[in-house]
Amino acid sequence: MKQRTWQRSDSLILLIFIVWLGWTAAVWQRAPWLTHFDTTVANFWHHSPQWFQHAMVAYTQFGNPHTITIITLIIGLALWLGHNPRGALFFWINTWVIAGYGNYLIKQVIMRPRPTAWRLVQIGGYSYPSGHSTTTTVLIGSLLVLAFDYWHRNALTGWLTALGVTAIFLMMISRVVVGVHYPSDTIGGLLLGSVLLYISVRFSTHYRHGPLRRRS
Repeated sequence: MKQRTWQRSDSLILLIFIVWLGWTAAVWQRAPWLTHFDTTVANFWHHSPQWFQHAMVAYTQFGNPHTITIITLIIGLALWLGHNPRGALFFWINTWVIAGYGNYLIKQVIMRPRPTAWRLVQIGGYSYPSGHSTTTTVLIGSLLVLAFDYWHRNALTGWLTALGVTAIFLMMISRVVVGVHYPSDTIGGLLLGSVLLYISVRFSTHYRHGPLRRRS
């Protein structure tokens, strides 16, 4: 039964990866339909209420590299002190290495310039995919994986999943609201983060809980 579940999950993530490849190709080729999509969605969020824009300016700071480093360090240390150093390493490697470098490498290949028509914050670098979206997806996804490993499926993990998904989508929206990403950048980051997270989860099934050394 478990093997069959993994096979279904593998098929789903393969589909997501193929969608991401197609999405990335459309960004690379500057497909007209994608440009229309970006313009339409961005204009909607740029005309959102001022209070919402101010809230998004504040919220998007949580995805900045320095802030992410502090957040992940604190959470990882809590896991380590809570007698789960393997969980801490799983969390740190996913967020700092897999998400960080995976997103960086794709940016250097695509080299998509950031939008310039609307800016509420200033930032350099390339636009696709959104690093905030990729990292937030992997960070929150890693925590949810650890929560499901520990508590399995119950009301608590259901609420945590809902909160996590909301936090990810708000981060995606915030990057568009502040004008540093196209909507397609954030979707690309979500898809990339999902694929990277799954690969990590798939290969760490028996290695992300407990002490570093097993007692013989």
